Amino acid sequence: MKPSTRAVGGRLAVLFLGRVALNTAYRIVYPFLPAIARGLDISVTAASRLAALRMLPGLAAPWLGALGDQQGRRRMIEPALLIFSLAGFLLAGAGTLWAVAVAFAAYGLSKILFDPSLHAFLGDTVPYSERGRAIGILELSWSSAWLLGVPAAGYMIQRWGWRSPWAALGAVGLACLALTHWVLPRDRRPPSGGQVDSRAAPATPSWRAMLRRPGVLPMLVVGVLLTCAIELPFIVYGAWLEQAFSLSLSGLGLASIAIGAAEAIAELGTTVLTDRIGKRRSVLAGLLGLAGTLALLPWLAGFGLAAAMAGMVLVVLTFEFAIVSVIPLATELVPEARASFLSLNVTAMVLGRMMGSITGGWLWQRQIGGITLQAFLGAGLSLAALLVMAWGVREIRVSSET
Repeated sequence: MKPSTRAVGGRLAVLFLGRVALNTAYRIVYPFLPAIARGLDISVTAASRLAALRMLPGLAAPWLGALGDQQGRRRMIEPALLIFSLAGFLLAGAGTLWAVAVAFAAYGLSKILFDPSLHAFLGDTVPYSERGRAIGILELSWSSAWLLGVPAAGYMIQRWGWRSPWAALGAVGLACLALTHWVLPRDRRPPSGGQVDSRAAPATPSWRAMLRRPGVLPMLVVGVLLTCAIELPFIVYGAWLEQAFSLSLSGLGLASIAIGAAEAIAELGTTVLTDRIGKRRSVLAGLLGLAGTLALLPWLAGFGLAAAMAGMVLVVLTFEFAIVSVIPLATELVPEARASFLSLNVTAMVLGRMMGSITGGWLWQRQIGGITLQAFLGAGLSLAALLVMAWGVREIRVSSET
């Protein structure tokens, strides 16, 4: 029996709430990295290396993606929320750097389990011609983390210390786990006999088969370049604003509202434009805009805080439009093994973020041009991603949709 509109809406609302919590934990690191570093009595560069551990579990994403195809979406989402909650409580009570490192790695694992299964669920249930709109709506959870989660975290850190947001997120994660178990339908296990699902094939041959598909390898390269381009300046943007413009913790939290609003505009833009003008064209437009705005960022910063924040808003808007448009395009490259390929795509993006995070922190430690070099390197990587996308990825054509 087909679920009612009310039931579908309830399920999506619960998944949206869970993703807001995961994204908040991921994003509060950026503006409050200096506060975390001070709380741990380490340098900002050392804290950026700890934060980079969030990316490490992404290297295992292809194996986890295969499990998502074999076992079902709910069987991946529920453990993700449990791991997320435990990571929050561990970080809130961590007494050693090793515990902090484990907690950050666990956050990365929870996101790697959660996001590909969520996007695969949308790929399973939403026609390709409408998928940009559906994913754009769900990706509002990303901007919601900025608009709601980051300012709240800034208030909590200033009032109760840097550990307090992590404890709150652990509690929210447990609530989302209970709601998910209640409202999401059980996954259907594949029959033990009869036809063998191609998605259950051995992992290594399936990866080789995926890489031979048209557009797959270029898409992975675009993922590496795009995420590295944004992470280079973003990992130190909180430290940059704090140093260059003397922003307080609450000021950094309020600044996140502008960034969250830019992301919301970009995500809403994908719901209106991506399906109409095409997923590939949308990605190309976003990459071109990202290269231009990153190149302009250091120049705008010379005019003061308002201009610097305007530059950051433009950077985030163009990046978010590009990356949200990538997702519906990626969901149809290997439709018979969506979770597996989306997890492989996550691995590419994680590699890009790890490289950008480590490199951005290293450049900041050496005080090479403030944020200028990070921004220019990011602009160059964005142009490289644009060339790869234009050369190697074509718009997917689906003859019939269910």
